[in-house]
Amino acid sequence: MLEVVVVPELLARVLVAIATGGLIGLERERRPTKKFAGLRTLALLCGAGPLVVFVGRQEEQTAVVAIYLALAAALAIAVATVRYSVEEEELGFTTSVTVFLVALLGVLVGYGRYFESTSIAIVLAVLLAEKERLHGYVEGVTDEELRDSLTLGALVFILYPIVPGEPVDPYGVLSPREVLLFAIFVLLIEFTAYVSMRNLGGSRGLAVTGALAGGANSFATAGVLARFASQSREAMDPTSAALLLATVSMIVRNAGIAVVLATALFWSLWQPIVAMATLAVAVAAVLWRRGDVDSDLDLELESPLSLRSALEFAAAYAAILLVSVGSQAWIGDLGLYATAFAGGLVSSAAVAVSAATVFNDGGVGSEQAAGMVVLGIAASLTAKIVLVELLTDRMRRRAAAPMAVIGVLGVLVFVLT
Repeated sequence: MLEVVVVPELLARVLVAIATGGLIGLERERRPTKKFAGLRTLALLCGAGPLVVFVGRQEEQTAVVAIYLALAAALAIAVATVRYSVEEEELGFTTSVTVFLVALLGVLVGYGRYFESTSIAIVLAVLLAEKERLHGYVEGVTDEELRDSLTLGALVFILYPIVPGEPVDPYGVLSPREVLLFAIFVLLIEFTAYVSMRNLGGSRGLAVTGALAGGANSFATAGVLARFASQSREAMDPTSAALLLATVSMIVRNAGIAVVLATALFWSLWQPIVAMATLAVAVAAVLWRRGDVDSDLDLELESPLSLRSALEFAAAYAAILLVSVGSQAWIGDLGLYATAFAGGLVSSAAVAVSAATVFNDGGVGSEQAAGMVVLGIAASLTAKIVLVELLTDRMRRRAAAPMAVIGVLGVLVFVLT
């Protein structure tokens, strides 16, 4: 029979602290420049934290911890001073701040805060390791993107906590806080796609651009790609393929939003979603093999984090939610589906959120909510078909017709399964 080895609590905390400091020190050790606080220094400094906490508790003197942190702060200042005197370059405080934070992490471990200390250590290690990439990203951030990011921060940390959380509509489903939360949720998804697209650029290919931009704004992407196709016959096939990939991104995004908010919808959605996405990818692959262009394509998409975009989404979501519930109460499923299709012409993502919300509130069943999502996607495809036809007739057979078939296929699969 195996005997369980009981590790003394103090020893366990010291070992965890050493590992925590060593993780951060490992990243510092990889630096090709001169090291003033590497693996051993940070591991020992962090490992001293639990010992200091133990001594303070034994002697009932909390000042011991304060003295330890004061010494760590002095060490951090000394590191900065030595670095400046040796390197004689622009003074940076990253290493000094890291030294003090490692000491704080050691104290956290000493108080038994294992989860908090290790989580912070991992985040800190990633932050330090991605120095060049972060600097490159910051240098490429425009003033508009910075303002939009600050706006998002204000929505999340300032406005969201003070917005009323109680329903304000007669049906008891529309909560201002939920409206804001869903707007933030979708904006974060769109921002991820926007940043990825911006960093990759049009030079990486129409396929990558279409797939990423479709997640940010598939309607705007369709317009840009249609204009590009109208300028060159050689670009018709790859541009149409890119538009179909943008369609796939839109389909997956909407289904993902609905399933994340209401997991039970997965079983009603997966078949039509897979059918539509598979057909779109297959047609895009055929078109891409038939032609290719080396020209760059820069999509001038508006940043999805503008305050106007957030307010428009919140308004669309609230309107679709109220009309959906109201129509369901007055004329049943037909009104619900008609509203979903009409809403999809404006914002298919808002329809997906509304469908999941109505389902979670018990207003409709999973089949009805899934039908709303599918019809919202079909409506979005209809809007893009109309836009493409207005801008150029060169994509009728390559993109418009396939999108029509994709929408019809999704509805048929949903009805028949």
